[in-house]
Amino acid sequence: MAIEGVFRRGLLETGEKLKAVYESNSPYPHCVIKDFCDPDLLRKVRDEIIENVEATYKETDLFKMFQTGDLANLDKLEAEQAAKLPTVRRLRDAIYSPEFRAFISSITGCGDLSDQTDCACNVHAAGGHLLCHDDVIGNRRVSYIIYLTDPDQPWTAEDGGALELYPQSKDTPNEPDVIPTATALPLWNNMAFFKVQPGFSFHSIQEVFAQDRPRMSIQGWFHSDAPPDRAELATRNQLQLRAGADTVTDFQPFIGGSTAGELGAEELAVLGKYVNPSYLQEGNWEKVLAKFKEDGSVQLQNFLKKEWAEQVAQAVAAADAEDKLGRGQVPAYDAGIRGGWQAVGPCHKQRYLRYAPAEAGAAQGGDEAGGAAARAGTLLAQIKQELFSSAAFARLVAKLTTIGLVGQQAEVRRFRPGLDYTVAHYGVLTKDPQLDAVLCFVSEGEAGDRELWESGEVGGFEAYLLADDDNEAAEVYKAAQDDESGVLNVSPAANTLNLVLRDEGLMRFVKYLSVAAPSSRLDIAMTYQPEPDSDEEGGEGEQE
Repeated sequence: MAIEGVFRRGLLETGEKLKAVYESNSPYPHCVIKDFCDPDLLRKVRDEIIENVEATYKETDLFKMFQTGDLANLDKLEAEQAAKLPTVRRLRDAIYSPEFRAFISSITGCGDLSDQTDCACNVHAAGGHLLCHDDVIGNRRVSYIIYLTDPDQPWTAEDGGALELYPQSKDTPNEPDVIPTATALPLWNNMAFFKVQPGFSFHSIQEVFAQDRPRMSIQGWFHSDAPPDRAELATRNQLQLRAGADTVTDFQPFIGGSTAGELGAEELAVLGKYVNPSYLQEGNWEKVLAKFKEDGSVQLQNFLKKEWAEQVAQAVAAADAEDKLGRGQVPAYDAGIRGGWQAVGPCHKQRYLRYAPAEAGAAQGGDEAGGAAARAGTLLAQIKQELFSSAAFARLVAKLTTIGLVGQQAEVRRFRPGLDYTVAHYGVLTKDPQLDAVLCFVSEGEAGDRELWESGEVGGFEAYLLADDDNEAAEVYKAAQDDESGVLNVSPAANTLNLVLRDEGLMRFVKYLSVAAPSSRLDIAMTYQPEPDSDEEGGEGEQE
């Protein structure tokens, strides 16, 4: 028998007991089998993979990891290479044997499983992660993970890398909530599994915090002969059908009169309260405009006056200190959700905090109970309202870009280290040109902070990219920006205003912010509606 001596003795006789556990677990049925395999055999599997299997580094907006090729291809290896992986092949064959497939089917109630082999070895080193998704692709029926972490150094919660399972959102069925309600650590010789269900089996892999040892596993799927029921609810399918549905359309008028005309004394007074005087000097406008025309984007450093920038920086630092965020601190899932800040989902698209005290309501304690985070939100909301939503600022933008603006929409955001991100998907595919103006604040208070943000290794940067043929984010977004790639990465920098003309067919996302980041990323994110055809004059040379 293919399974003899592979699994823990008596495992296949525990089906009824495991089925009861599986069905009782929430937020949806799942199970973790402890001491899954013969431990000596699994040690050999681990050693064979480490010594003989090559893993490829992969990173997109959704994940960061090393992955081997499909282990189904072991049968195609040359004899010399195959001879180095006998135990890996033995385990693979046992997992997909008729006996074990029947065992999994009886526990999950998923029906008959085919003999299709679909698995690979994934390695998540420090910073590695996989964001929320429902796993529905093709005929996948059951998802499983066998953990190959170091058997001699037990994994702990402080090491991260947990499997996170999400309940349904209370407001929007078939979408995940923002906080997982069940987790499973990647403990040696455990197997976790669950039935793949469209719009329901939402899960993620928490960032790996451990610096000295990776989260190693065999990840795979059992397949059926047909797609799952209600496949149209799969997140991938839903997002494909809603191209552009999440882009801004509800533009609001500017405050303070007409956006057309010169910058007079009244407008300069509005701007002068907040803006660095160098950006109000006519002689500098041409320099900014030249850069914008060449690249379709420009970064304006030290944009706010020093006194305002210092106030924001102090509030950001105090908020992170209160919430125990940044510089490697393991975050609580509900960190910062108070004092007018509310969590924004759904997690298969995004997770971050938005400052909206009127919407958050008394349930979160209001500004009085919000501490430093509420003070930071109030300060940024004031700058958003009085500066970036003003007709005077629209006139300044016209000087810097030659783009006239007729509408604006804005939010104040906080991306928390170890938790937050947005992803590229069909819903954010740009249909009509828009101008983004994002004023960013991050900590640069310690030596090396600025270089760390610029490196991209801790995420938090905003990426613009052309959709590929399937309108999905390509795995090359971290490539250097050039005329052919269609890629623009905007690194977070303190008190820096980023102006980007977002043309039709572009997606954008904020890369997952690592727990190793020096701080939260707070920003005022403005989206402006250009006058018809004005973007054509100002955007010569933008990404194509």
